[in-house]
Amino acid sequence: IFLFLSSIDVPVSSFSLIVVSAAAFLLSFVLTRVIAQPILLLTEYMRHVAAGKTPPDLKTARKDEIGQLFRFFGASMQKINENRERETALSQIKSQFVTVAAHQLRTPLSALKWSLRLMLDGDMGEINERQRKFLQQSYQTNEHIIHLINDFLDISRIEEGRFGFQFQKTRILDTIQKAVDASFAQATMRQVNIQFLKEIPEETEIIADESRLYTAFTNVLDNAIRYSNAGGTVVVRAALVKDMLEIRITDDGIGIPAAEQAKIFSRFYRASNAIRQQTEGSGLGLFIAKNIIERHGGAIGFESEGEKGTSVFFTLPVKEDFIKDQKASYQPAVKAA
Repeated sequence: IFLFLSSIDVPVSSFSLIVVSAAAFLLSFVLTRVIAQPILLLTEYMRHVAAGKTPPDLKTARKDEIGQLFRFFGASMQKINENRERETALSQIKSQFVTVAAHQLRTPLSALKWSLRLMLDGDMGEINERQRKFLQQSYQTNEHIIHLINDFLDISRIEEGRFGFQFQKTRILDTIQKAVDASFAQATMRQVNIQFLKEIPEETEIIADESRLYTAFTNVLDNAIRYSNAGGTVVVRAALVKDMLEIRITDDGIGIPAAEQAKIFSRFYRASNAIRQQTEGSGLGLFIAKNIIERHGGAIGFESEGEKGTSVFFTLPVKEDFIKDQKASYQPAVKAA
């Protein structure tokens, strides 16, 4: 308006300036109400969606383009919610099936395990060397299946947030020693040596769930032994590093290809060279170990070089205050797929 008055040589009085200012203010107000506010509302709406939260209501009586945009976003969000509910229901069904099937399988497998053990120990009568070799292979296969079923049960519990922990003071070297002792038979069979270097006092205690940490240690030890070469050595080392307890499990085996290292803690993932060497394996051990260590307020990492070996390390807090508000703040490391 001001430019128009100037172009026709009309003197601009104070009254004209007031009129122009009022018109500009009115135009700004209308543009804000009509365009700016709806855009801000849509921005806030998408921020909620991106964060996985329930977005604000987008209902509107407007019939213009803004109204159509609001209705489009509302309809899209409704479909997203329906898909989420369907995925949640399917995930629950899957988890329930895995849990029931695993429990049903574990009972007869446990009975078979002890039957085989009785025969191997000679409690059912004398057996010759050929029979012993056959029974030993059957026993190892049965053990592998039981271990695999336990892994599936743990994954199901992690996804559902039911992977419970019972924290208490634990002599950490005792827990590691139990894992080393449990892995000794497998190491002997594969002609792999195990060394345990204790660089912390024997009485060192941390707040931990001993059973869960034992599972994490045995999972990593199992990998280290399984993918070592005959005659190789697995070194387990416990030390204090910058006020943190570090447990490092190092092998001199096949290593992890550089291009695949980013996926090593993913569910069901096994490196290509590991598959070539060992057809057995679920690809769940490191994933479960990662969940356990992080639940203890620690971290897990690794260093590896192809054909030269791998070093997996855990860091765990020594102080007791890390458990504060764990139940309130804990979220599973992965949601059900």
